[in-house]
Amino acid sequence: HVGRRTYPDGGMHRDILARSGLGEAEIDRLTTLPEGLSRGEIVAVVRVGKTVLVEDEADRSAPDVEAGAVATGAAMGRYLTTITDARFLPRGVPLRGQPGVFRATVPRSALEG
Repeated sequence: HVGRRTYPDGGMHRDILARSGLGEAEIDRLTTLPEGLSRGEIVAVVRVGKTVLVEDEADRSAPDVEAGAVATGAAMGRYLTTITDARFLPRGVPLRGQPGVFRATVPRSALEG
């Protein structure tokens, strides 16, 4: 699900991506939804992995952790969940978002290309 509001990180996600060696054009491509998908919709399916508690902000601020989360240690929560196998849907499914990780039902027809 992509929220309707832009996360107020002051563009830090772009700085983190740039630290990983990405250029502006690649960052723009990675931070823009594909045509036909919009905010306020479920736009992809992902595999949700293990969640770990990382209480110390210094540990969350390690460069590899920030790069993996594309967020600063100060901005991210204490629980970190591994997400893999992200795949955009052929079309978005409108849905009101919820805080954190949540379950949603996606019609089978939305999964078919």
